[in-house]
Amino acid sequence: MEYMGFVLIFLAIVILIFVEGSIREKKQGEKYRKWLRESYGVPNSEPLSHDEIKNISLYHKRTASGDQDRFFVDDITWNDLDMDDIFVRMDTCLSSVGEEELYHRLHSPALLEDDDTLHFKKLREYFETNEEVRIKVQEILKGIGINRKTSVARIFEYVYGLDSESNIQHYLMAGLMLLSIVMIFAIPWIGVLMLIVAAIASIGTYLKKKKAIDSVVITFNYTARMLQACSGLYKLNPEALNEDISRLNKYSVPLKNIQGKAVWISTGSVSMDNPVMLLVEYIKMFFHIDLIMINRLIKLLKQHIDEINMIRSILGNIDASIAAGSYKKSLVHSCVPEFDCDDRTIFEISECVHPLITDPVANSISTDGPILLTGSNASGKSTFLKTVAISALMAQTLGYVPANAYKASRFKIYTSMALTDSILNGESYFIVEIKSLKRILDAGDDGIPVLCCIDEVLRGTNTVERIAASTQILKSITGDNYIPFAATHDIELTHLLEEQYTNYHFEEEVTADDVKFNYRLKKGRAQSRNAIRLLQVMDYDPKIIDIADAMVEAFMNKGTWT
Repeated sequence: MEYMGFVLIFLAIVILIFVEGSIREKKQGEKYRKWLRESYGVPNSEPLSHDEIKNISLYHKRTASGDQDRFFVDDITWNDLDMDDIFVRMDTCLSSVGEEELYHRLHSPALLEDDDTLHFKKLREYFETNEEVRIKVQEILKGIGINRKTSVARIFEYVYGLDSESNIQHYLMAGLMLLSIVMIFAIPWIGVLMLIVAAIASIGTYLKKKKAIDSVVITFNYTARMLQACSGLYKLNPEALNEDISRLNKYSVPLKNIQGKAVWISTGSVSMDNPVMLLVEYIKMFFHIDLIMINRLIKLLKQHIDEINMIRSILGNIDASIAAGSYKKSLVHSCVPEFDCDDRTIFEISECVHPLITDPVANSISTDGPILLTGSNASGKSTFLKTVAISALMAQTLGYVPANAYKASRFKIYTSMALTDSILNGESYFIVEIKSLKRILDAGDDGIPVLCCIDEVLRGTNTVERIAASTQILKSITGDNYIPFAATHDIELTHLLEEQYTNYHFEEEVTADDVKFNYRLKKGRAQSRNAIRLLQVMDYDPKIIDIADAMVEAFMNKGTWT
């Protein structure tokens, strides 16, 4: 009887823990839903490390390498535009598949209004206006989880190398545990002793084996979580997701065996706030249930890897669309782009701003041909070039632009701006630069419109050759399918190219003790020469300034340096 009393006390304690844990979990759920409601429209402020971004990017690299016919923004353009920073600000995804899909989408400007582009826009707009459904969907997506220590793309690469193993060892451990439990009721002291020994042996072999096949377990964990998300969306069944849910249901049917055993596969590290899952975790360690199931399901997983990849893409797309809508809400202003389908190539934007600048100055421009920008350093040239390219990229990937109005062709987008020499490849800055420019020259061969932004063309060589070569290079990208934006300090180019390029400039106001920039784009070439005046503002030796002024004056009069 005393054993029965002990059992009853134990059961009572377990029930109390379950009840208290359930109440705490409910409160945390309410708190989390409140956070989802309040955080929508707030950019992400959590930084990502280089390694984390590298893991997120792997899915895009794998996908792009297998789709040579589609245009993707290259690494030069991506880095020139600081797109990692924009991605991090935009990344409010709740799953790794969402992060990877968002990163991939930002590299994939649509050159045609295809079904994928239209569907993404439809999802984003739906979640922007249906808060309660969005929150429920986000709760489901959160269950998939985020693990930036690896890549989902890499996780599923493990599948191809998986081989099932014998379950004899796991059956022996499970049998020993069951025998120990039975012995407790027959010979209590022997049963308890056997249970302690069996538990230690079972947990030890479990942890050792699970560590050895950690990649396999991770694969099944993520697969099971995605399948659970599919079930959650199917039960919720919002109208806007009918197409996605239908496809998810189709692809998940062959994987029902995994989904049905999800509770034994998908749980990993759990907190005390979820006592049921904590109990399941201990049962798994005692009886090796997940390891036995994994060995049984490996063949099924390998047979249906294509269906799994489709599921991860659909779920990631839903998550990415919510993050894109949240970022849109955070912008100072935004608009839906209008794409001109006529034969002409145009770019028109009104009151555009750079999305990373806290207090931006808006500018507008309308052109169907080349633009040449002049102005001093820090006057706004480079920022405007980036704003133009980012606006086109966001228009063709997310379906909105950080501007009041946008009308343009659909472009292949290239930049040549923030280049550096390559020590790894043994290439000088000039070699890197001419290679970067060559890819832009080659981009127009197929007749698809090209938007290119070039900052200080050929800055890596001497003045005479720079001006001569720059003139010819910039002339060569003035065809009907090019819209080039080029910035330069060489005023000579504004005269040499005035028949091909329309001149715009930025300027600053230099006072006796300060420099003020208004960052406003103005028509025409820059007229002021303020570099030497800036030296004065920065308290340079007056002798340096006076002699420099005299040299400029002599050059302007004689055309030679003295």
